[in-house]
Amino acid sequence: MKLHQLKYLVAIVENNFNITTAAEKIYTSQPGISKQLRLLEDELDLRIFERSGKQLIGLTALGEDVVKHARRALQEVENIKRISQDKNQVESGSFSLATTQTQAKYVLPQVFKRFHARYPNLQIDIQHGSAEQMSDQLDKKQIDFAIASDNTQLSPDIIKVPCYHWDRVIIFPQDHPLGDLTKPTLEDLARYPIITYKEPTVGESSLVKSMKAKGLKPNIVFTARDADVIKTYVQNGMGIGIVASMAFNPKEDQDLIGYSAKGILPRCTTWLAFNKNLLLRRYMYCFIELFAPHITREWLESYINKDAAYENRFIQANNKSPLPMH
Repeated sequence: MKLHQLKYLVAIVENNFNITTAAEKIYTSQPGISKQLRLLEDELDLRIFERSGKQLIGLTALGEDVVKHARRALQEVENIKRISQDKNQVESGSFSLATTQTQAKYVLPQVFKRFHARYPNLQIDIQHGSAEQMSDQLDKKQIDFAIASDNTQLSPDIIKVPCYHWDRVIIFPQDHPLGDLTKPTLEDLARYPIITYKEPTVGESSLVKSMKAKGLKPNIVFTARDADVIKTYVQNGMGIGIVASMAFNPKEDQDLIGYSAKGILPRCTTWLAFNKNLLLRRYMYCFIELFAPHITREWLESYINKDAAYENRFIQANNKSPLPMH
């Protein structure tokens, strides 16, 4: 068994079992990959892929396990390289992160400004996506970090670190009836069409849960992952909006009124996640400390080495004793 065979195997899986596309992505030939795949299956004496004729259509049950361990083996090889790079203070290469539009536009610019000044030779790749997409990218080690704020359950191989809390803001045009109220209630919000973030794929949003608890049904007419899209629709009189507090600036959004949802809706928690099999480089610890200054390298290493029960106790403790507010 050779490392390049494992690399080919993972490339096939990550390119929807299309050998030609996999070969193009890793700059090799389709016949070469096919040959190495046959040699690997012969050596292991098992079928890794399900086939329809000559076409690969999926993984066998044993193939799933083989690919899982292949990814881990390739990551360990990468980790060895990272040890050498850190020791020799190599500060070039790439840094990848997936996050939401709100984080990318309203939170991360100042963080990356300082990070880039410290590591100017790093190529930084910022991707947008849903929490489910980020989770899949973390599992496949396609990104270094993910930053999001929902309650998505991640796989056991992912370390999820809560970083800070934030409240939402209820926004509406200057002439909206809500502007006559000192403090809107959930009952008030239920009277109007609502434009807010897209609900999670699994379960209900905290907005829906909060209203259901009071016997109310929100009239959600539009959803989006982009806070600026939500604000645009509110500005066009299509409903009231609910966005993250950092996405609303009274000086820039002068045609809108914003009321804090503190006490009306539960606070949200932003988390940072990474694959536990990833060896964190020095610059990765630096990024985490810039993003969440209260998280030190010493604390994070202790957190990583604790078991899942410890993580649950930590999160519960921080829900009772809040993390910093953004």
